[in-house]
Amino acid sequence: MISRDLGTTLYEQVRRSILEMLRSGGLGAHARLPSERRLVEELGVSRITVRRALGDLVREGYLYAVPGKGFFVAAREQPYELNALLSFSAAARSRGVRPSSRVLEAVIRPAPPPLALQLRIPAGANVVSLRRLRMLDGLPAMIQHSWLPHSACPGILDTDLEHTSLYDELSSRHGVVLASGRTVISARLAEHEEERLLELETPSAVLTVDQVTFTREGRPVEVSRSVYHPERYPLSIVHDDGRGPGRARAWPI
Repeated sequence: MISRDLGTTLYEQVRRSILEMLRSGGLGAHARLPSERRLVEELGVSRITVRRALGDLVREGYLYAVPGKGFFVAAREQPYELNALLSFSAAARSRGVRPSSRVLEAVIRPAPPPLALQLRIPAGANVVSLRRLRMLDGLPAMIQHSWLPHSACPGILDTDLEHTSLYDELSSRHGVVLASGRTVISARLAEHEEERLLELETPSAVLTVDQVTFTREGRPVEVSRSVYHPERYPLSIVHDDGRGPGRARAWPI
């Protein structure tokens, strides 16, 4: 109960009340909170006080905001471990989360020189350009753009890549087995389309990953560029001293 007679500020009481709502109100990950107006009425404080408390809980990782829709409970699960050889779909299913995709682009086009150099193919050779919005339990978590030599996977675009794993298709239908990856991880402000697709506020930061994956023979099979929702797909990096089993250092694709 909010009281002006207590020694703590109204803001701190509101913040604690919302946290208690998260802990005891049966609100699971990604559940929507009551509207600002309803919180103002129930708690008997100003909209400015409620808004400040909600904003701080977003920064602390308890909530996230979707423009035009309100505030939602952030998932507090352990972050996903980086692994170049584990597909996005497999990583999601291992946690009991339903993966899905929406294809934004699926075409075959000539490779420009910089991309051809990365894939070690002649400039102008055909590459598959596949851009997808990847989702976890129906919520957008990643925008991924992949480029593959068409000669390594002819007919790959005839596959339903909204409901099947690209890596599974490469292995089962084309005999392409991935063995290693090279990854660069960074962060930047999201572009307008990224904010729209990932349901981010303006401005928002995103994690970015540029990756090349290779076969056992060292042949590059895929170049990818991915933009991640930092709260819905948090990052974990594993280190070892070289004497343990070792783990691939790259982002799940």
